[in-house]
Amino acid sequence: MRGEEVLIAHDRTVIEQDDHVVMFLVDKKYVPDVETLFQPSPFFL
Repeated sequence: MRGEEVLIAHDRTVIEQDDHVVMFLVDKKYVPDVETLFQPSPFFL
């Protein structure tokens, strides 16, 4: 979500500051993988 707008993600979607990401997973075993995707890189400046 960006403000009041719901965005459907596609290959060119960029997550911006203050966006909210809502994900639905079929299996809880994938939660750690998703959490890893959203961790900042130690090399990010």
